[in-house]
Amino acid sequence: MQILIALLVVAAVVVFTYLIVQKQDQRRRVGGAICAEYRTDLPFDLCMDAMRCQTDDDIFVYDFTRQTDGSFLLHFTMHRATSQPMDTLYQMRIDGGSRTVISLNFIREAFGNPEPVFGVELLDAFICRKLSAERTA
Repeated sequence: MQILIALLVVAAVVVFTYLIVQKQDQRRRVGGAICAEYRTDLPFDLCMDAMRCQTDDDIFVYDFTRQTDGSFLLHFTMHRATSQPMDTLYQMRIDGGSRTVISLNFIREAFGNPEPVFGVELLDAFICRKLSAERTA
């Protein structure tokens, strides 16, 4: 009888551990849920210059900071058209080549929203206008 109870407890612990791991994996995937890839004919240096230079024509007000792994954090802080404050964070990779590839991965939104407040269409418009890029994936 004691063996049966011990086996049930072990099985419950295994199931509980599995559910916790699944929940953490889901949370991690939410960070990469929105992924977009763009290609442009601009070389890497011009892409960097364009991202560093903010203008009043930009759809968003943003911060653009380099990370130690070579990627960049693209932090949208305001939507210009509506003056709505934002807290949307993307990881951005810019890879040079015959055509420069720009990859964006959604990291987080304010208050833990699993998706960005503004849709992918605005993100596409921002990147297309800023870097003369076209979306590929």
